[in-house]
Amino acid sequence: MDLKLSGKKALIIGGSRGIGRAIARQMALEGVDCTICSRNESSLKIAAEELAQETKRNIYPIVADTTNPDSILKLVENSAAAMGSIDILINSGARVGGQEPEDFNSIKDELILKDFEEKYLGYFRSIRAVAPYMIKNNWGRIINISGLAARIGGNYFSSGPRNVSVVHLTKSASMELGKHGITVNAIYPGIVSTEAFRERVTDEDALRQFASMNALGRLITAEEIANVVTFLASPLSASISGDVISVTGGIGNTVYY
Repeated sequence: MDLKLSGKKALIIGGSRGIGRAIARQMALEGVDCTICSRNESSLKIAAEELAQETKRNIYPIVADTTNPDSILKLVENSAAAMGSIDILINSGARVGGQEPEDFNSIKDELILKDFEEKYLGYFRSIRAVAPYMIKNNWGRIINISGLAARIGGNYFSSGPRNVSVVHLTKSASMELGKHGITVNAIYPGIVSTEAFRERVTDEDALRQFASMNALGRLITAEEIANVVTFLASPLSASISGDVISVTGGIGNTVYY
């Protein structure tokens, strides 16, 4: 299937590794020029070089900190200057959950505030900065990487609420921007086999336990997330907006309708 993405320009926030890098790779393989960003300049440059060599597309690395509003504005301005415009925005730059205690008695206020600054405000500021370029073209695609903790109660007192907030942002932004031909959607990844996950979980028994948690009986890959995101970024997905799609391999037995 031709996704009709050739020649489009994408800004992938958090694109140096993990899900963000997989998205940049798949986009580039579909003919999209990409700007990727992260805080780490050395890993960012390596990722850009490797992706450009493999995909034969233009991959622009720009260092940015999405907790800093001025950094976001400069990122968007420099990305548009490098690529000529911005057609697609992927918000994927936020910490991976589970790295700090989030239980009722141990969670720190600072973690909650940092999470909302980085994920909700970072995503919102990026959307608002990119919107004028998409409005000018009367076309755009915005995909926000949320997280399945939004649907799970328990000791997720920061990662749960921050991911819920992303879904509310997604719906509200879709209502604001839809009249300009811009769709806004979100993705719920589940447990994904990324570099960060494999660095934290090395025990074989633990890996098997995680793999058994979904209907497929295996871990979902970053590439599988990227395939869904790339479709949502294409002109063929025009009828989907303001929604959240779960890409988890079928975790849980709750029925959503």
